[in-house]
Amino acid sequence: MTTATSEVRFATARPAWTKLLPPLGGIGLVAGLLVSFNSPLVEDSGDTPAEVVAKVSDHKTWTFVVLVYALAAVGLAGGFVAGLYTRLRGVATELESSLVLVGGIVFAVCFPLALVFFQAPLADMPDDHARALVEAEAYLTFDDAAWVTLAAAGVGAALMAVPASLAAIRNGLPKWLGWLGVLAGVVSLATFVVVGMIAWALWILVASIVLLVARDA
Repeated sequence: MTTATSEVRFATARPAWTKLLPPLGGIGLVAGLLVSFNSPLVEDSGDTPAEVVAKVSDHKTWTFVVLVYALAAVGLAGGFVAGLYTRLRGVATELESSLVLVGGIVFAVCFPLALVFFQAPLADMPDDHARALVEAEAYLTFDDAAWVTLAAAGVGAALMAVPASLAAIRNGLPKWLGWLGVLAGVVSLATFVVVGMIAWALWILVASIVLLVARDA
C-alpha cells in the first residue's frame, strides 16, 4: 500500500501599498524639497539678528510649511530607505546591504533634523522686538548646528547611494545609469553646498522611478 501525501504551500501576498510606498516616498521627499527651496527663510534667513527678525516677520507662513515638510520627511525618507534596502537585500552583498541600511538611517534622521534646526527657532518668534533679537541671536547658533547636521545627512546619502548603485549595476541596471548613481553618491558628500543636495535629490528621484517601474522584477 502506498500513501500519497500532498504538500500545501502558502504564498504570502504582498499588498500593493508595500510596493508603492518606497518609490512614492522618495518622489514625495524630492517634491517637498523643491517646495522648501522656494522658502525665503531656507534660501537666506539673514546674517544678523536684525535681519533674521525682519525676514521672519515677512515670511512666517513659510516657517510652518518647511516644518511640516520636515516632519513628513521622516516618514517619506524612512519608507524609501526601507523599500530600497528590502529590494537590494537579495542581490547586494552583505556589506553593501549594511551600508545602504546604515547610510539610509543616518540620512532619514539627519536631513529632517537639519530642517528642524533651520526652522523651529523661527516658528515662535516673540512680538516684542528686544526679545525677538535675543532669540534671533540664539537661532544663528542653531543655524551652524543645522549645517553640520545637513552635512551628516549628505554622508548618509553617499553611504546609501554608492553601494546601492554598484549592486544595481551587477543586477541589470544600465551601466551608464549606475555609474551616474555612484557619481551622485560621491558628490552627495558635499551637501554643505547646494550641488551636494541636488546630487542626492536626483539620485533618490531616479532610484524611486526605477523602484516604481521595476517593482515586480
